[in-house]
Amino acid sequence: MTTIVKRSTTRKQLATLLKGRKRKRKSKGVDVKSFAGKLKLEGDPLTIQKQMRDGWR
Repeated sequence: MTTIVKRSTTRKQLATLLKGRKRKRKSKGVDVKSFAGKLKLEGDPLTIQKQMRDGWR
């Protein structure tokens, strides 16, 4: 959609026009940042990762 701004438009009117035109983003997927630092590990992460990868063989 197009917003027309004339020379006679004041800064206050421009601010209200732009405020109403903000794009809203929809969230895609899950917010993984909320889980950061929540996992308690019993060993070295690298060894756990190697064990998980060896499970595919």
